[in-house]
Amino acid sequence: MSVEISGLLGGKVKNTGDNQQVASSDKSLGNSGAATNTSGGDDKVSLTRSAIRLQDLATQVSQLPVVDMGVVNGVQRSLATGSFQSEPEQAADNLLTQEKELATLEIQK
Repeated sequence: MSVEISGLLGGKVKNTGDNQQVASSDKSLGNSGAATNTSGGDDKVSLTRSAIRLQDLATQVSQLPVVDMGVVNGVQRSLATGSFQSEPEQAADNLLTQEKELATLEIQK
């Protein structure tokens, strides 16, 4: 039994059942927007253009910095000049709101 995955990273990976992978050229996408192969009885997985785009976006997001250095530099300047102002009530409200949202996400899982 062979397994074929198409639409992944611009090419195809075909498992021939003997733990060897063979890459082949990318076929053009049909009217449905999904890459397909019409060979008989084998297991197939096709990724749509949307799925491929989501993969690309996930890669781009994973390469973004976790910290906004512009904000960090601004806070450092404010602290250094003594102009930093904190609003403890607003910070507490924001923390409570975030905790409520996280609790809601955990319940939905």
